[in-house]
Amino acid sequence: MEYGIFFKKHLGLIEREIRKLMKKCEGRPLSIHRAMQYAVFTGGKRFRPVLTLAVCEACGGRLKDAIPAACAIELIHTYSLVHDDLPALDNDNERRGKPSCHKKFGEAAAILAGDGLLTLAFQVLGGVKPFDRAARLVLEVSTAAGAGGMIGGQVEDIETAENKIDLAAHDFICAGKTGALIRAGAVAGAISAGASSKKIAMAGRYGALIGLAFQVVDDLLDGDGYCRFMPRDKAVKKAERLIREAKKTAVKLGRECRGLGYLADFLGARIPKNNRE
Repeated sequence: MEYGIFFKKHLGLIEREIRKLMKKCEGRPLSIHRAMQYAVFTGGKRFRPVLTLAVCEACGGRLKDAIPAACAIELIHTYSLVHDDLPALDNDNERRGKPSCHKKFGEAAAILAGDGLLTLAFQVLGGVKPFDRAARLVLEVSTAAGAGGMIGGQVEDIETAENKIDLAAHDFICAGKTGALIRAGAVAGAISAGASSKKIAMAGRYGALIGLAFQVVDDLLDGDGYCRFMPRDKAVKKAERLIREAKKTAVKLGRECRGLGYLADFLGARIPKNNRE
């Protein structure tokens, strides 16, 4: 099933809530708020926040309970893209067919817009009730986004760019740079549902599997990353194996796990057909 069709309701909830959050960002200074809004609404599949909602649903929770965590995850993801595009990092002038934030507003504004999105994310998480759930979400998401997760993976990627590394080192980079926030999105969905510790751990496993699969599929589409460490047909098999394992894990979360199966299938459908046997 096509991603957008099944997740129309989820995407609508996320979009409306993010627009509400951005509506609050309209005071002085106008320049930074415009840059933040521009970054958030440049398009994108909203894969991470949809994952948060789908896990919450699978664990028997209400979608509305996971909306704050879903939006926070998307704000953090967006901030990371704004900073990634900067000349000091990936130096990309376009993002999803539009000028990158720093090309549109300048480097200083882009840096501060990214900072603004990151801090807004934790402002949103801090407002979750009950307070012990908010604390748990903040701990989980901040750990995933920090030097032990996403930022750490980015640093390793930068520092090893000119060196020859092995597959294990590349796995480590991807688990941090891409996988950590995706895994956190899954765990946040389970926490938002008030799930048991066992289910939260299972959600983390699903998120880790689907996060790595996400990166392998992206590398297949770009002809980079894992394609430098193994033949393309082996990279396809790696992605397919991760997706199969993720779907098996999803079933253990609860009866309402259909959405997690569709997320896995969505990744499988993105694998270039000419690389399949």
